[in-house]
Amino acid sequence: MIFQGASSTDSYTLSLRDNALTVSVDEQEVIACDRAGRLYSVYRNGCTYRRGLNGRVLRKWRDEDSRHRHWLSDFEADALVDAASATLRHLLDALRRPEWHWSQPPDLARCADLTTALERGAQFDGETARHDAARFNRLYRPIGILPPDQYLALVLQATEGCSFNTCAFCDLYHQDFRVKPLSEFRQHIADVREYMGDSLSLRGQSVFLGAANALAVPMPRLLPLFEAMAHAFESPHYGVYAFLDGFTGKRKTADDYRALAALGLRRVYVGLESGHDPLLDFVRKPGRSADAVETVREIKAAGVNVGVIVMIGLGGDKFAEGHVADTVAALNAMPLGAGDLLYFSDLVEEPGALYPALAASQAIRPLAPGERTAQRQAIREQLVFAGSPPKISNYDIREFVY
Repeated sequence: MIFQGASSTDSYTLSLRDNALTVSVDEQEVIACDRAGRLYSVYRNGCTYRRGLNGRVLRKWRDEDSRHRHWLSDFEADALVDAASATLRHLLDALRRPEWHWSQPPDLARCADLTTALERGAQFDGETARHDAARFNRLYRPIGILPPDQYLALVLQATEGCSFNTCAFCDLYHQDFRVKPLSEFRQHIADVREYMGDSLSLRGQSVFLGAANALAVPMPRLLPLFEAMAHAFESPHYGVYAFLDGFTGKRKTADDYRALAALGLRRVYVGLESGHDPLLDFVRKPGRSADAVETVREIKAAGVNVGVIVMIGLGGDKFAEGHVADTVAALNAMPLGAGDLLYFSDLVEEPGALYPALAASQAIRPLAPGERTAQRQAIREQLVFAGSPPKISNYDIREFVY
């Protein structure tokens, strides 16, 4: 529901939905918080600020040439949260003054609901946010990355770390791989639900099963984990999403994926990265491109959608030709269609990863932005789909905030 009103000094547009409250002030500032009052987005002076549950805040803005990103310091993050809280407190005070004017008076029930949402957001100041982030960080191990369509999913960590953790381009998972015992995972689910509270209305529309490669867990251990999630979430919209590597994924059959689908599995994200096996060897990613193709075929045969991820710029100039040709071949061998996703993700050379040193040792020249655009286009132009195509979009890991 949309509410519009004005005080003697400011005009406001308020949007109250089942999962969030958004407040626009003089069309210059926009504040968004979930129904538990947790701030997650602010727009101000041409910049968007996205706050994660871990307390980190990413500032994003665009100029004529490119997009820019900057992680705020703890002090800057506190100041942003305090400013948003103060704005909502000011609005609450204005609502109680006789000079306040509604463009169209809301009914009393909705007005009370709006006031409750505003009060919760106003109470979420810098100090409260720090305590809340500390609770989150006790509950979760670091969340490495999610696919863009799952940024607002509810993460449940059935595993920790990555089951192989050898990829030279990845610097996201620093702990040993571990599968939680069933009793520990059930307690994790209960603790997450308690922490989230009314935030589940925003983050509980889907479940992302973490961490890096949770579906690699053997079926005898994986099925009980899925049963625990299905028991905890009975929403008709409930669905489970997860990463899986190709060489482990082919160990499961279509019947296995069908059994997981019956317990909520809706989409599996497979990091193909490249169809060029020499490049996969170079970046120390286990398996072959044929493994990813076989895995995708088995998943699709079970009626489950997939999301396939291709890295643009991987291998630089040395591997560029083979990367394009063999990636096209691998993607065209997959039965991708409507309901599936194909992500192109630009290589980000993380300082803590092995890839920059490997590339330097081979005198590999990174692709310039224009060359990356051309590589992406060269792959897209050669794709052939039997029916309706998958949705194709970009995936920038630098945009991830949870």
